[in-house]
Amino acid sequence: MEDFNKLQEELKKLPKYSLEIDQKARVLHSLRSKQNSPKKSFSLTPIFAVIGICSVLIFLFFTNEATNKLNAQPGTVFTLPDRDQEVVGVEGKIGILVFKEQFVAEDMLRGSKLMLYYWGDPNALVGKKYLVEAENKKGKKVELSRGVLSAGLYSEDAHTLASFPPFPTEGEWQLSFYVEDVLFDSFTTYVYPPFPKTEHYTLLDSPKELPVGEIFELYIESTIGEKEEIDVQLIDNKGNLMEETIFQRESLGYRNSQEIYLYKGDIKLKDHGSWKLIIDGEQTGLFNN
Repeated sequence: MEDFNKLQEELKKLPKYSLEIDQKARVLHSLRSKQNSPKKSFSLTPIFAVIGICSVLIFLFFTNEATNKLNAQPGTVFTLPDRDQEVVGVEGKIGILVFKEQFVAEDMLRGSKLMLYYWGDPNALVGKKYLVEAENKKGKKVELSRGVLSAGLYSEDAHTLASFPPFPTEGEWQLSFYVEDVLFDSFTTYVYPPFPKTEHYTLLDSPKELPVGEIFELYIESTIGEKEEIDVQLIDNKGNLMEETIFQRESLGYRNSQEIYLYKGDIKLKDHGSWKLIIDGEQTGLFNN
């Protein structure tokens, strides 16, 4: 602005014949326009905005990871000292008598009838309300059981007969045991992937539990049972037939008023890998052992 004023003073000093009034006006207008024209400036606002958004996302990610981190000790298998029973849990605090050590996602059988054992102060346990909840790393929570604890049957200080609903997904889950809404103890356990199944058939053993290189007796559950025997083929992930065997119909049962048939047979997994079964012409998805 100071340069402009100096220039304007110099123009006033020019002889009158040097420029016409309208010419002088045009020159001043042109100079003023250039002086007042907006300058392009580099703004850091968009960059700061992007940095801010990224910082918030990173903060939320690590906060979520920290929130959903399972911090309980892994459950262990131990034998009850006064009877020949193996339970899983925290020795001296909580134990679950289960058919098999591992739960299987979407499976109703392994959690259908469980005995929960508690050790501690009987006065603080017997007749008190209990709650068992499960949570996975993604923050998914499932209520497994609730009720009232009874006196111990043997050396435990309290017990209850419980039924767990199926775990919805595979992976690591933390089981938390509450008494009168206060955390009594907790431990983590790994839930296996769902059993391999077809439209009408379901393998009742987890492939991850099958010993490699050994002939193993398996059960297949079916909702149809007009056949006395069914053909079962083991296929590798390249489509090669690795084994073929016959499963015999064993028994008939009922679940929710529906007839359920059991077939028994032997299969040998020679190695670890990815496999599928073709059961009576129906194919399972790929599964790993």
